Amino acid sequence: MTDNLSDLLSNLFEVRTQKSALEKTEKAILAELKPLVDPKFDALPDAPIVGGGVALTRTVGTSRSVQADLLLERGVSPDIVNFATRTTTYFSYRVKEAKQ
Repeated sequence: MTDNLSDLLSNLFEVRTQKSALEKTEKAILAELKPLVDPKFDALPDAPIVGGGVALTRTVGTSRSVQADLLLERGVSPDIVNFATRTTTYFSYRVKEAKQ
């Protein structure tokens, strides 16, 4: 069991290291790609851009967050803020190389 645990921890570390590197690469590619494709999408928002055997589409998304302290400053009742606030508890597993 201990060997399996060690293997799993090593695998997790390796996968997260690769994931981090890939996310950095993705961010760099998108930074280069956006100035090329955004004018085309602005002209024809619903038309995909096709190249290299893949089709690229652009979708609009919205991210919202509510800050309880700002609502409280504006006079919203703490009971209402608490009622409207959803809280989810979760575990986060972090892995790093052990110092020797």
